[in-house]
Amino acid sequence: MSRLPANLQELRTALAEGERRFPGLRLGDLDGVDLDLAACDLHGGCFKEARFGRAILRGANVEGCCFQQALIWGADLSALQARGSHWHEADLSGSRLQGADFSGALLHRACLRGVVAAGSLWRQARLVEADFRSGLDQLTDLGGSDFHGADLSFALLQGAQLHGADLRTSCLYGANFTGADLREADLRGCDLRDVQLGGAMLEGARLDGAPFPPA
Repeated sequence: MSRLPANLQELRTALAEGERRFPGLRLGDLDGVDLDLAACDLHGGCFKEARFGRAILRGANVEGCCFQQALIWGADLSALQARGSHWHEADLSGSRLQGADFSGALLHRACLRGVVAAGSLWRQARLVEADFRSGLDQLTDLGGSDFHGADLSFALLQGAQLHGADLRTSCLYGANFTGADLREADLRGCDLRDVQLGGAMLEGARLDGAPFPPA
């Protein structure tokens, strides 16, 4: 298209006409509740403080985008391409993230409570103080997810499902895995001395070179 939409109405019109390429789109504080952006190319855009509750971004490309403080609760972000994107203090609670790729993304203090994110990728992502606790009516499912080399310092993962997750060499300083399901998870190379693991299930977990807190 010749120019990018300047507001929500122009965006809805372009979508209705079948347009799916919006690289560099900047619509901060957008009210995009229930918006269907499936398979859209939004890379390099900025949606700071936007509201995408129940929106559909399935398979969309948001690499390098800024979603700082955005509200994206209950949205469909499955298969999202989000490498190198920014989600500082964003709220993605209750969203579907199956197969999404957040490798290298910045998610400091992001709220990810109750997300359904089996098989998602978080390699080298910065998840300092991220909140992955299970929601009141939704278990956080991170089964089989890849956190290789991620920074999960002070992250909250109480009760989270991490069965078979890859956490190799990730930074877990101050992280809370109380009651989490870490069965068959790969924790090789992780320093667990300052990690809360009370009640966590560790059957079959790979723990080579992972020092535990002193008894």
